[in-house]
Amino acid sequence: MRYLVLGAGALGGYFGGMLLKGGADVTFLVRPGRASQLKRDGLIVKTQDGSELRTQVKTVQQGQLDGTYDVALLACKSYDLDNAMNAIAPAMGEQSVIVPMLNGVRHIDVLTARFGSGRVLGGLTTINAALMPDGTIQQSQLRINLNAIGELDGRASARCTAIKAALEAGGIPVQIIDNILAMMWAKFFGFVISATIATLAKSRAGAIARSASGPSFVSAVIEECTRVVTAAGYPPAPPPAPDTAGLIRGMFSQPDSTYGPSILIDMEAGRPTEGEHTIGDMVERAARAGVSAPILNAARCNLQVYEINRGDRG
Repeated sequence: MRYLVLGAGALGGYFGGMLLKGGADVTFLVRPGRASQLKRDGLIVKTQDGSELRTQVKTVQQGQLDGTYDVALLACKSYDLDNAMNAIAPAMGEQSVIVPMLNGVRHIDVLTARFGSGRVLGGLTTINAALMPDGTIQQSQLRINLNAIGELDGRASARCTAIKAALEAGGIPVQIIDNILAMMWAKFFGFVISATIATLAKSRAGAIARSASGPSFVSAVIEECTRVVTAAGYPPAPPPAPDTAGLIRGMFSQPDSTYGPSILIDMEAGRPTEGEHTIGDMVERAARAGVSAPILNAARCNLQVYEINRGDRG
């Protein structure tokens, strides 16, 4: 199978690098600056177990695609989805399939409207990585490495099996899930909780844990998000499913933790955020379901003001 990976940033570079490690045929669709960097230095991925992958890679830029690909892996930010779809469109043949690894759930409707439900899989990852200033990709020490793919209609498929085999050959364990949308909603639930806590507190997990009001604030956010996802038809699953709320309480109860969700990292760096596509989407779903969500609304407002101020600074 030919794999096209959109971008060679933190997640795209990590997944593409591990696919290469396993022997897959991988091309990275990148911007000119990243293409030059990769040509000069190669792709460098440092994993949480201390190993390092250094390899030369094939790159292509938008408008230079050489035919169609079997799999297009999307690991872009949600706010870049429209540009990503335009970039990969020439690579999509009748049998091509998109594997999205984006935060949130709204992108599934957008992708299926553009490319058709038969050319889109559900996908999620909890792998946490960062693109360093020198172009190196560094996987974090947060060890919640859940990765899953699945057909949107729940059927078993040869293409899911082949993608799973290719990723696992490179060291990324993957589950094939027959109800992938429910699992994506579970991740969406957890992401929005963490993002809401961190952006309203404007702090990493350790400081929140040390604050007197931290535990009650965390619980309030969890309770509000639980009401929204339940009203939307995706309540937190009972055991043996992962206890998302319990995991988040644990993450925000460690006084020495430096953990921060990606949306907080983006704010700290002055970058755009995925706020509207995640927290904003949850707020809109709450409104449609008639569920009061004052904490989520406050977080959304906070992120909207952040974007306004960021724009005013030029």
